[in-house]
Amino acid sequence: MFPLYSLKGSPREIGRQYGASCPEKIHKNIDLYFRVFKHYADLDRTRAVRLAQSFIPVIEAFDRDLLEEMRGIAEGAGAQFEEILSINVRTELMYPDQLAGKGECTALAALPEATASGDMLLGQNWDWKPHLLETTILLRLEQEAKPTVLTLTEAGIVGKIGCNSAGLGACLNILKSSLAEVGVPIHILMRGILNSERLGDAIGKIVSLNRGSSNNTLIAHRDGAAIDFEMAPKDLDFLYPENGVLVHTNNFVSPRLRPLDTGLSQFPDTLVRWGRARQRMLGRAGRIGVADFKEILGDHCNHPDSICRHPDPRDPELERVQTVASVIMNLTRGEMHLTQGPPCTNPYQTIAFP
Repeated sequence: MFPLYSLKGSPREIGRQYGASCPEKIHKNIDLYFRVFKHYADLDRTRAVRLAQSFIPVIEAFDRDLLEEMRGIAEGAGAQFEEILSINVRTELMYPDQLAGKGECTALAALPEATASGDMLLGQNWDWKPHLLETTILLRLEQEAKPTVLTLTEAGIVGKIGCNSAGLGACLNILKSSLAEVGVPIHILMRGILNSERLGDAIGKIVSLNRGSSNNTLIAHRDGAAIDFEMAPKDLDFLYPENGVLVHTNNFVSPRLRPLDTGLSQFPDTLVRWGRARQRMLGRAGRIGVADFKEILGDHCNHPDSICRHPDPRDPELERVQTVASVIMNLTRGEMHLTQGPPCTNPYQTIAFP
């Protein structure tokens, strides 16, 4: 199981506790991402830091508390603030011209009318670098005047996939378009979503400012609502459930935004994963349970570039991708089921969330 760190206090205090809890993992991620920035975007450390700093004003406009938290992480881990900032905008630094490696992630949602138990289920496989098996963590954040958050993230990054005490959950898929600008970084946005008291507040965070990269977030609430947002930097569209089911991978589905998609030629397997997961979810609508999520997330059609993803030996070492974690959230019961590594070979463990 990934290590779980429980943090509490002001943003700066939470950051210091965070940094002091896992400094070695944070420094490993710093080293990894500066290698990745050079490999994919030809950014040396100086240029990467300079570009990262250009995001400070937009992060401050979005939520200045997260800048304070990042400063605290740097203090606690004995790192430079600019290094912590850089890994928190890693998606925006990595993808200026091309997508780094193949497509990532398959996300699923089943509303109460589609589940056998009447529970709200949300989950995904998070596919990324095998190195992250050693440096992925769980954070339980008890914040001042905000919901308590449980998030699976990379050490040093303020948020990613997760849920909160207000009954909200969020999943993430990377998309690709040629449009880029200095906008809200996706990991900052994901934490902003998880900091939200209400579903409408989370939507407000998504639409409030332009984004710094193209992404998809599938958000849901224990009251039985889910909505998917496909986001380009200056445009977005939203998708509602069909027969109580929502599925998303790494391609634009919105007819209006589909012409922006520049990723299909780089990771055509997204269409296999989307079609496979959608067909199986719709075929089970009305009787879906956690076991069905586990079966679908363990699917090996088109292996190794399958829903349950494994490193492709044809790819260079730094470009290999695998399922780092499989996450299933029962937002009704307050449970997170989680694997460390691909779900086909690693058992799910259950964590109660606030």
